[in-house]
Amino acid sequence: METVPSKRTLAFPRWHERQLFHAFAWLATCLLGGVVIATILEFVGLDTPGITPLITLVVLYVTGLMTIAAWRRFWGLLSWTQHCAGRATCARCGAYGRFDVATGAIAIPAECRRCGHRWTIEPS
Repeated sequence: METVPSKRTLAFPRWHERQLFHAFAWLATCLLGGVVIATILEFVGLDTPGITPLITLVVLYVTGLMTIAAWRRFWGLLSWTQHCAGRATCARCGAYGRFDVATGAIAIPAECRRCGHRWTIEPS
């Protein structure tokens, strides 16, 4: 079993594409959570007698927390990906995205394949 995360590298355009797919998967999760909340409110409701309204409220609360967490994850990942895309141009030769990205890296060290210029894309 591997204990150290993999340090694979991907070309920047491929990394950017994967990050966007991942972000929009979180958005789909968020939308699914909204549909679940609306469905629970429509079919179960809160006007039934007994313990059912309490259970319904607990399920709605947990589903709401998961939906909010999915939205925050989507927005954070999308913002980070677009931040990196905005800084992926080499200052020396103007080449866009001509470097490799180590997966799992927080700050992305970049070295232009065309001219060899090095820079780091840091989180804002």
